[in-house]
Amino acid sequence: MRPDAGGGLQQAPDAGLTDVCGPDEKHTERARKKVLMVCYYYPPLIDVGCRRSTAFSKYFRKYGWEPYVISVKNPDSVYCTMGRELPPDGITPVYTFSLVNPYKYLGKLHAILSGILMLAGIRLKTNYFYHALCYPDIFFGWIPLTVLKGISMIRRHAIDFIYVSCSPYSSALIGVLLKKATGRPLILDYRDPFAIERPSFHESPQFRERINRRLQEFFLKNTDVFVVTSEETRQEYIRQYPGIEDRIHTVYNGFDPVSPPRAGRKKFDRFTIVYTGLFYNYGPHHEVYTEMFFKALRELKASGKINGSNFQFLYYGQDFRAIDGFAFDYGVSDLVVSRDRVSYAEVLEIISRSHLMLLRIVKLMISTKLYDGIPMNVPFLAIIPGGEVEGIIRKYSPGSYIITEEGSSADVAEAIEDAMEKYRSGQMPDNRIDEFLAAFSRESTSRAIMKAITETLGHRSVR
Repeated sequence: MRPDAGGGLQQAPDAGLTDVCGPDEKHTERARKKVLMVCYYYPPLIDVGCRRSTAFSKYFRKYGWEPYVISVKNPDSVYCTMGRELPPDGITPVYTFSLVNPYKYLGKLHAILSGILMLAGIRLKTNYFYHALCYPDIFFGWIPLTVLKGISMIRRHAIDFIYVSCSPYSSALIGVLLKKATGRPLILDYRDPFAIERPSFHESPQFRERINRRLQEFFLKNTDVFVVTSEETRQEYIRQYPGIEDRIHTVYNGFDPVSPPRAGRKKFDRFTIVYTGLFYNYGPHHEVYTEMFFKALRELKASGKINGSNFQFLYYGQDFRAIDGFAFDYGVSDLVVSRDRVSYAEVLEIISRSHLMLLRIVKLMISTKLYDGIPMNVPFLAIIPGGEVEGIIRKYSPGSYIITEEGSSADVAEAIEDAMEKYRSGQMPDNRIDEFLAAFSRESTSRAIMKAITETLGHRSVR
């Protein structure tokens, strides 16, 4: 299942990249396309949303395009983590201010209203101030100054086209306004689906769903190239928004190693299952998967097959308190170690030393954890719905265990037992790393999106 810039199967990294130069070629002024990249998530932020656009900017430059990046100077600290990451060599981003980060103010208003309604016995489950005021999302304060700066940069640098990374979806509105002001083609790259009908883990009022759909229709009407990160998402957008078939492309996420993926790191002394990032415990189906996993740990502990001296479940991420709560509820606190977020380099080190990587997903989305685990040569304990992700795992990670909706805690426990035995006996098969990286390296996927943009725009002059 190789990603496809035109929907479906991506060509090998060197296949047919018309008008995209190789790294050692001399780039003429005509061939060196100039792209304005609107990326809220970009270094020095270290959130997972940064990785895709950062890699694209790096490899755009390597393969003959000239990226001009515009990002946020004062990101919302609730949603973003500031680090010390640097942009790729040769790229100097321009940073603009968000005029308002309204999360804390809306939270206070919601708390006041909730307190008043509680006196009347009414429990307010959702923040209606957010749903009434924040469109496209809570990051709308970044729009005004970024549009002004973007217009200036497009004119000053003779930009050929505009690339926008979403979320946030306020960035999509920035892209549309820039297109309307300058006439440059617009590429929207959705890391996550927006305004698409699916089982949701957010409780949104119907009026917001209707407004979001109108916004999405407006975005798509003004988009020249629309990129999503899974084939399932692509097919769902085609079904729900007819007429975009020739403009929507699948370009998967990937892996851009900060160190060699097969460095022979020593495993933890205790058998270790690792999970990093959001735990996706949203809605009934995720609750079932959560129960499967923690109930399996409880059953294995009760049978004496695992204990605190031979087993650990490591969690790193913002949901560490929730993980502690699950561990307590299921009586396995002695088996669980949960910590707050750490750097990406530390995440890869921890994954490489683990024996299994727990994988959970949101339907229509492929977790970036998939792209980290396979190059680190760690098999998955994937408790997921069937579909595209299942196919990728089966192809590239023969030692992985997949438990879908029909599974049970007994299946999870059996998988853990089997993995422990295979590691003891040295029979755990390796992941197919070379084959995986040929299709899913960040360099490969960067060239895939370059090909999608070039072919969809039809090599026409865009100035």
